[in-house]
Amino acid sequence: MAVSARALHHLVSVDGEPGGMLGASPGAAPMEVAVCTALEHGRDALVRAVRSSDTVGMRDAVLALLGLGPGLTPAGDDFLTAIALLSSLDGSGLGLFARVLHDVLDEQPGRTTLLSTTTLREALSGRFRAELVDVLRSLAATPGQSEVQAIETVRAPVRRALAHGHTSGTDTLSGLVAGLHLERELRGSL
Repeated sequence: MAVSARALHHLVSVDGEPGGMLGASPGAAPMEVAVCTALEHGRDALVRAVRSSDTVGMRDAVLALLGLGPGLTPAGDDFLTAIALLSSLDGSGLGLFARVLHDVLDEQPGRTTLLSTTTLREALSGRFRAELVDVLRSLAATPGQSEVQAIETVRAPVRRALAHGHTSGTDTLSGLVAGLHLERELRGSL
């Protein structure tokens, strides 16, 4: 999983769209810079809380990310959606995160858009856009490959996923990278 997560991280970093989880666009307005800084803080807080099984910290981080960013599916929601999808896989170590996210969605129904809330709930149930499922399948095909080989294996599905929305593809795949690293830390390979 480490090689596939590094390959995915490389492609998202090189081909992804700034303005969300990858940080502000070059020459960004102060509002975009502020939102991207808040996204970074929320991401880092979530990762720390999941690593330490801190449910209060997870709740605070989910609340910090939920609804953060412009669009019908804000960047923070896209990031959370990918981790939610990973949490739905058999044997996932992200079950505590899934319970926290589910509770927050129940307690804060107006915190984000209806589309994002629906997308997050579907991801918690293991349902998501075909592009992300294709990325997961390609990642599953990388065991035993070098990082260079893994990059080539996942390149086409990653590019298709990155094309979704202005930054939604990038933000979602950023969440997938974070979730894969967390899975490896919490329980080993999927």
